[in-house]
Amino acid sequence: MKIKTDHGSFEARDLTFKDRRKLHRMEVAAVNIQTGEMNSEKFYDVLEWIMNFAFKKPDKEFESMDDNTIDEILIAIYNTYKKGPSKKKT
Repeated sequence: MKIKTDHGSFEARDLTFKDRRKLHRMEVAAVNIQTGEMNSEKFYDVLEWIMNFAFKKPDKEFESMDDNTIDEILIAIYNTYKKGPSKKKT
């Protein structure tokens, strides 16, 4: 799937149902159910998983970018993954 960001377009691997469920479990684990607060350490684990899932060689993909730029790209991919599969109009 092609992801367009302010930092360019990236070809990311499509998310399967099984992997979408795994991502969801990681998201739920990153939120404190009582307070609703996000555990930033666990959220960065989510972004790390997305980086390694979406790209075959993430180190090559991002080697010339700073960490903030990488995070912005990964969050864009995360948001695309969360939208779920696109529905084709007939």
